[in-house]
Amino acid sequence: MSTLDLSQMLTPRAWDDVAAGYRAFVSDHLRLYADDALKRLSVSPGERIVDVATGPGTLSLPAARITQVWALDFSEGMLENLRSQATDEELANLTLTQGDGQALPYDDGSFQAAFSMFGLFMFPDRARGFSELYRVLEPGGRALVASWHPPETIPAFAIINQEMMELAEPLDANAPPGANEQPLSNADTFRREMAAAGFDVTIEANNHSMELPDLNTMWSGLSEAHVALVMAKKQLPKDAFASLLKRIEDRLRKELGEGPQTIEMPAWFGIGHKS
Repeated sequence: MSTLDLSQMLTPRAWDDVAAGYRAFVSDHLRLYADDALKRLSVSPGERIVDVATGPGTLSLPAARITQVWALDFSEGMLENLRSQATDEELANLTLTQGDGQALPYDDGSFQAAFSMFGLFMFPDRARGFSELYRVLEPGGRALVASWHPPETIPAFAIINQEMMELAEPLDANAPPGANEQPLSNADTFRREMAAAGFDVTIEANNHSMELPDLNTMWSGLSEAHVALVMAKKQLPKDAFASLLKRIEDRLRKELGEGPQTIEMPAWFGIGHKS
């Protein structure tokens, strides 16, 4: 049986490959969380903010209509998608950098506010990612990091993940409790990791639903926007990949039905303040 190397999800190339599909299917939905995040930190004109793991700019673009934004991502494909949809007015307030969120190329105390929307939770070294956000904030600055609830709370994603894991390297049965969970999907763990960087932390729930007209629309979008599926297409033999897609689609139709689809996507906002 062919085996998937899901560690490749942590490479820029994987996100370059999915950038167009990701923007087309999920950017509008993710912007709802970005709007909530900007309101939650009360971002105002004249502030300097940094957006780490900006992706297609779902937070950076609306933020750039308010103030100056430094947006960083390790994927040039994601940054190109951001540039392609930005207006001249937005670009005037944006500084785009391809770089590593675990080693930010900014001076200490450079920003009043920092964000990482659904990016930092995937960093190989999350402690470093949190510490870098803390370092580049000025005293009194604030940060907001977003992550998802456990994937099993989202039926469509749970089905995809279960079928993918059948082809992936097996989990470490001897790993300590919680080691095989999706990172930062547990509120207590999230609070502890963010606080370890020095932040005073509050964890808040946030939720928006993606409404789709039918299962075909949902599956067409997910098959192009789900980074692990796009990666599997490159790693697996053609027949093995086709078989994987069929198993997923069959389960989606059986368990979710053919009609209108509502994807509840509950998230956590980790809100930190620097003393």
